Order: sequence, then C-alpha cells, then structure tokens
Amino acid sequence: MGNNLTRRNFLAGSAAAAALAGLAGCSTGSTPSTDNAANKKGNGYTETATDYGYTIVDNGDGKQLSYSPDSGLKLIEKDGYAFKDFEGTGELVPYEDWRLSAEERAEDLAGRLSIEQIAGLMCFSGHQSKVEDDSSVTDEQKQFLDGNVRAVLNAASAYPAFKQAAWANNMQAYVEASENKIPINFSSDPRNGKNCVDWPGNLALAATFDPEVAKRAGAGIAHDLRRMGISMFLGPQTDVASDPRWTRFSGTFGEDPALSRDTCKAFIDGMQSTTDDSGNDEGWGKDSVAAMVKHWPAEAPGEGGREGHKDGGKFAVYPGKNFEACMISFVDGAFKLDGKTGCASSIMTSYTIAFDEDNEYGELVGSGFSKYKVTELLRDRFGFAGSACTDWGVLSDPNGGGIATCWGLEDTNVWTPAKRASKSVSVGVDQMGGCNDPTLLVSAYNDMKEELGEEQAETNFRNSAKRLLLSYFNTGIFEDPYIDVDATRSEVDKGDDATKEEALTDQVKGIVMLKNHGNVIKAGSESAKPKVYVPMRFSKSYRAAGFMGGWSETSSACELPLSDGTLKKYFDVVTDTLADTLTGPVNEKTGNATPTLDDLTRLTAADIADVDYVLVCAKAPSNADPRSSQDEDGNYVPLSLQYRPYTADSEYVRQTSIAGDPADGSKWAEHESAKGVEIENRSYYGRTSMITNENQLDQILDAAKLAKEAGKPCIVILDITQPMCVHEFEPEVDAILVSMSGSTEAACKIVAGQSEPSGLLPMQMPRDMDAVEKQLEDVPRDMDCYVDADGNEYDFAFGLNYSGKISDDRTKKYYVDPLTAPEA
Repeated sequence: MGNNLTRRNFLAGSAAAAALAGLAGCSTGSTPSTDNAANKKGNGYTETATDYGYTIVDNGDGKQLSYSPDSGLKLIEKDGYAFKDFEGTGELVPYEDWRLSAEERAEDLAGRLSIEQIAGLMCFSGHQSKVEDDSSVTDEQKQFLDGNVRAVLNAASAYPAFKQAAWANNMQAYVEASENKIPINFSSDPRNGKNCVDWPGNLALAATFDPEVAKRAGAGIAHDLRRMGISMFLGPQTDVASDPRWTRFSGTFGEDPALSRDTCKAFIDGMQSTTDDSGNDEGWGKDSVAAMVKHWPAEAPGEGGREGHKDGGKFAVYPGKNFEACMISFVDGAFKLDGKTGCASSIMTSYTIAFDEDNEYGELVGSGFSKYKVTELLRDRFGFAGSACTDWGVLSDPNGGGIATCWGLEDTNVWTPAKRASKSVSVGVDQMGGCNDPTLLVSAYNDMKEELGEEQAETNFRNSAKRLLLSYFNTGIFEDPYIDVDATRSEVDKGDDATKEEALTDQVKGIVMLKNHGNVIKAGSESAKPKVYVPMRFSKSYRAAGFMGGWSETSSACELPLSDGTLKKYFDVVTDTLADTLTGPVNEKTGNATPTLDDLTRLTAADIADVDYVLVCAKAPSNADPRSSQDEDGNYVPLSLQYRPYTADSEYVRQTSIAGDPADGSKWAEHESAKGVEIENRSYYGRTSMITNENQLDQILDAAKLAKEAGKPCIVILDITQPMCVHEFEPEVDAILVSMSGSTEAACKIVAGQSEPSGLLPMQMPRDMDAVEKQLEDVPRDMDCYVDADGNEYDFAFGLNYSGKISDDRTKKYYVDPLTAPEA
C-alpha cells in the first residue's frame, strides 16, 4: 500500500493481531502453509506482454501473475519466483508471498491497513450497470475507487462478456496505479443466460432432485464469471421458500429444507472449488468464485407472501414457530460443504424484520442491524467465520430514491446513513451493500471507538478486514486479476457447443410433467418433427408497480411465445396472423401503434386439421405489485396464484395482520418490544387480487376448446416462477409441463419426444386459494395440494415420465416429513 497510509509498524503481537489470529468456526477452506510451501524454490520466471496492456508472468510451477507495467507496480524476485511488490519496498512481506495461505496473508495485510482503507473494504458498491463504449473507468467509478472501495457489483449483464472483461481490466489497472493497490473484487447477481451459458435456474436445479446437476451448474457459472473478471457471486439464494406467494421463490432451491440444503451445498462446491484436468477438487484456486449466500437467516416468510424490498413486505412472521427450519439450508448446507473450500465465503443478511411481540427473534429491526441474528446466531451459535454483508440499500433514507430498506431505523430524525452503518457494524456485519461512501464507515469506527475504546474498535475493524480479504486471496486476484479478452470472446460470447448442449440437457432434467392424459407426450424421432399449432400470445395493456416504486402502464403486445428459431428446431409450426397495420393506441416510448385482439386472426378447427397437437406456452399469473401487494391507493390486496380475480373473504384469511408498524407513527427501533404496542393492521381481508394477465387463462381455454373441436390433444407448457393454481384449466387440457426458472426450449424438447421427462416438483401446487390462505408463511409443505382429473396429486416430489408417476431413489430420499431444525 502507499507510504502515507500503510501502518508498517503495526506489531504482530498487538491486541488487534492477536484477535485476528483467533478467528475460528466455519472455515472458508484456507489451510495454513507448511514450511516447505513457504520455502518453495523456483527456476526463474518469464514475462509476456499482451495486446490488452497487461503483462503475464509465468512462474513455472508457481502462481501466474498479471500486472500493468504502466501502473508503476514492480516485481520482487526471490527464491527463483516473481512476486508483486505492492508495498513498494523491494522486500517481500507476508501478504505479497503467494506461497503462504490465504489466512496468513489476510492477517498480515489486515494489520497493515489504515482505518480509511479498511472503511473502503467495508463498502460494496452500488450497481454498475453501464459499460462505456471504450470500456473506460467513469468519473463516478474513479471517485469511489479513490475512496478505497474495492468490492464492485458488476450489473452490466446486458453487455457482451468481452466488453465486461475489458472494463474489468481497466478498473484493475486504475487501482493498481493508485497508492492503495488492493485489487477489485468484482461480483455479480445471478445472470443465467445473459451473455453466458444458460444453465438451469435455482428452482429448475432443485426440480432435478440431483445435487450433481447443481454442482455442474455452479462450476459452469463460475467459469463464465471468472472470464468476465468476476470473482464473487451474490448467491445462491439459500432461503427455504416457505410461502408460495413470495415473489423471489424462483431464486431458491424450493420449499423443502433437505432438498434445498443438498442442492445449495453442491452448487457452492461447484462454484468455489477449482478442479484439475481430471476433475479432482483442489479447493480454492484460479477458477474459484466466492459465494455470498443470501438472505440470512431467512427472507421468505413475509406476511401474506410480501417481499422485503418495499415497506409493505418488511415483516417476516413465524406463526408456525418454524424459525429454526428456515436456517437449515444455510447451516447444514452452505456452511458444511463437502468440497475442500469447506464453507461459503460470505453471507448476505435479509432485509426483513422477524416480528414477534416478545422479541423472540431479537430486536425489531432488519437483519443487518440485528445483534441476535448476526452476533448471537451467525457468529456465536453457528461459528460462521466468513464475511457478512448487508443487502443493498439498508443505509439509505426512505423515500430518497433508489433502494432504501432501513427497516426499523426509518426515522430520519434519529437515524442517518452513518448511524445505520454504525449500528450494523456494531452487531458484527463487515460490509455495507450498495454503499459507495467509505466516510460512513469511518464514522462508524469513530462511534465504536467512543463506545468501546480505540483498541477494541481497531480490533473489530481489523477482524472485518481479514474476513473480507480472505476471498481476495482465496480466488487469487492479488496475483492474477487481468482477463484474456480474446478468450472471453471465444469461450463465453461465442461459447462452446458441447457446454451449451450439456446445459440444455440439464435444463431438460428440471422440467416437470404434471399431466399426460392418454400418453399424448411420448418418445419420438428427431428426424420426424411433429406439426403443431402454437397460438400467438396476446397480452393486454396493464398497470403495475415498479421495482423502485411508482406505477406505470405497459402496452399491449402480441407475439409468438418462443422464438421462431427455437420452435422450428423441434416442430413444424403453424400459428396465427397479426395484421400488418395495428389499430391500438400508440406506445409513447416506441412511437408505434400497439395491437388489439381485432388485429389478431386465430386459426380455426379446419386450419389445424392436420396438426399433431395444439401447444400453448403460458405465463403464470402475474400480480401487479408482487413485493408489497398494495393498490395505487396504498391498500393491501391479496397476492394471488390464480388468473381470475380472487377476493380474500374466506374464513382462512386473517382479518388482523400479525405484524405492522406502531399505530402512532413511530418506528420499532424506538420500542424495546412490540408487547402492549398498538400496531397498524396490514390485513387484505375482503379485498380482491390484481392480476395483470388474466387473459392468459382465456387463451389456454380457447386453445383447449379449439383443440377439442379439431379432435387434437392440447398441451400446455407453464413458465412459472413459484407455485400456482391450475384448477382453472387443468380438466380442459391433455398434458401439462412445467418450466421453473429454467428453459421453455427444454420443455419443447420433451414435447417433441426427444427427451423423457424426469423432473419432480420442488414445491407443492395448491388446491386453490383457500389452501394458500390456510398455510403458514414459515412452514414449508403444509398446503392442501391439487388433485387432477387423472387422480394425481401435485405434491412435493411429484412428477411423471412416460411410464407414469415417478418413484425412484430421489423420491424415497426426499419425500419424507420435512426437517424442522438444523443438525445439532
């Protein structure tokens, strides 16, 4: 680090260093170096300049290095190897020595950093969603990098992978030329299929009931991310999806704790472990991506199925007293890996307030501010020694624009962003998600120093620095942060055909066949394509809530539900006709007229007389405000899993909500508990759902009617992201396939008879909305399930193949009573 900031005289025997050495618990897999490793000798090194402004250093049997000669960084030669001279002294210090373990190196560097540099490490940047035409570093990015921020969220998935790689190189070169030469730890949210190989999404992985498929996906995703310069994954989403209405259900591994545990464990093993050419696990290495599992300890039990990004969804409730079960996939999965990395690198805290009037789950604040959830559970009870990061936006003031999720600490007369950071750090959180301002962490340090004394405050901050630095050393970005842009273009943008085919094969394994009346779906021949009628999907205009708030209008649309190329790959397709001149209102954004139903000419029974079947590709019911579930006047409405309007007036609907803010307008941080405090009523009793695509049901029913007139089978492919009610149409159709956050193309492959279905439901499908209302938000697998016209119950672990209901080793293992607590 630069001379003016480095604390070179920080003594190894100081209290802070001693505390750093005492970290224990859930190991992140790094092992101490042996004397032989530390004294390893080499035979010299060679340097090769690249066309992209950086130089590669080949250390023979040692670690490969890469650096920018223009940055001023020099090399140190010792024992026949090259090392980077980050300190600029010409002398090799422990953190520069790649022969030492990540633990030793992180401990050494954490002891050398200034508080200002540690404050920068404790910030995780906001979403960086734009890449300049020349992939240059923007002034805004330079500002937070100059402030020592070294964790950057790459949200630029819309750009080609090679552009992202070039931008990452330029960002790395910028910090390498600064006084603080710590490289950037780039991260990404899940981005399946966005300028990378389309592996199955989490729910589809769970539907395979095969952890090996999840492991393969984790490794495949890691491959593509590393070639974009990304070394940390903000996932997987490890929540047990205990409520079927929760809009983030699709990001999970389903609602069963054991299946979620095993799938999560395998996915992280695939992502974090580098393997040799024979597939042997080498632990952390150049191909590893550190996993930040989310959202600790649970995000799914939002009251009424609401979600924590918005005020309406900020409360998690536990009417079934099932808090322990919601942690199983973290504690027994992510924290107990089978592979050599041992444990997920990091965790992200949940937004929600775990509500209980007696504070059974701690103070009534979001998880990133909760001593009970972070200090007592995560650190003390479960021994997690990795880094902890808040979810994005928890420091921001409400109504300030962007993500603002400071639940419990909303009172701006009491809580500033700096005070929220101070509270979060005080309970053991290491990093603030979405924070570009390190001065907030410096303020938190000063608050801690005032409360605990300088020695303890410094100890705590250096502990956080070590935990954060472990992933930097484990993934090797100190040695080799630069990316071969040509390789990225070839391996990711163009992609390997064999890998794409492997991913599609795994997508097929995640497709569930719910119904196959009369065995209309059966083995076929790739050479003989079925002839199918695929109705065009007409979507009416609708109003819906935006992710950041506000309501907007979406214009009507009419199109084939899948690309013409994908359909023709498997079928001989006939479809409807859309008029050349559209007669609907003009879309203000595009300036083009929009379609109406009168512009669409559907095929008739006579037109489809020679087809083999009618194939409907349908989207699941979509709620207008799936996160806070409110109408435009702020009234709470039910989240529905059916197409037709649903009025929540049955005996199973709560007329008084469990949770809410204090009725007097105060916030929960001002109260010791909720006991005796009058709270607002967030019940939606008597109100009606707001579904934006009800006409999707009409199109299914119309297609089924037409198929019946023509004497043809009707097959429905449901593209769903969570459980749904199928009672509205199931009796009218012959076959149903479910694609869950996966690939509708994979379902087409099954319909065409090229692959036999093998997927199983990683969730239950409700009998109706009464069954949804009867279930409890925190209890998985507690619904009355739908029974179809053929007598099959759509329960967890149900699925069909050509022979009928699947019963195999997978169902025997997982179709048992759900777990209720982590292992002792």
